[in-house]
Amino acid sequence: PSPSHPQKSESLHMENSCSSHSRTVEITVLSAEDLRVDGRSVKKKAFAVVKLDPFNNRVTKVDAIGGSYPAWDEKLVMKLPMHVTFITLEVQCRTCSGSGDRLVGRATLLVSDFIGGYVPENHLNFLSYLLRDARGIRSGILNVSVRVKEGSGLGLLKSRYEYCSSSPSAQQKPVIGADAKKFNGLVAEIPVWNPYPV
Repeated sequence: PSPSHPQKSESLHMENSCSSHSRTVEITVLSAEDLRVDGRSVKKKAFAVVKLDPFNNRVTKVDAIGGSYPAWDEKLVMKLPMHVTFITLEVQCRTCSGSGDRLVGRATLLVSDFIGGYVPENHLNFLSYLLRDARGIRSGILNVSVRVKEGSGLGLLKSRYEYCSSSPSAQQKPVIGADAKKFNGLVAEIPVWNPYPV
């Protein structure tokens, strides 16, 4: 009889298991508007950070000339684990003194913003988010687009998310504010999230 290869079989099983528990997401960081730090407009060198967790993040290039209205139009491709329910979006800027990077503002991109309901696979979602600094003060707007790559099993991801949606935090529903805006001819709503379950 031919010898078996348990290690190879186990490795293949683990690879398939990891693949089935994550999906590929394309997040294009388009631009930002009216960026402010301590009430003052950002002068230059702004960049965006997309975080799944402290060890899994992607960073855009630095916009050296856009000031408080930077434009990146940079596509960041990430593996989205099935258990992840939100993605953190940040805008930072380089300090003139070279002492490090400074947080301009942060927003939360919920997975339910681009997965759920009857959203077809590979659908391109344009979304805009209010940025708030560490004190909770509004510090600008970030424009992004999000797409779950075709063939990455959106249906399975939907079913997993809907299964987890019985928790109180997942039952929070968006209250769309009046400051919905047009972006490239499309209306991109700015979600304002109700902190209490509906």
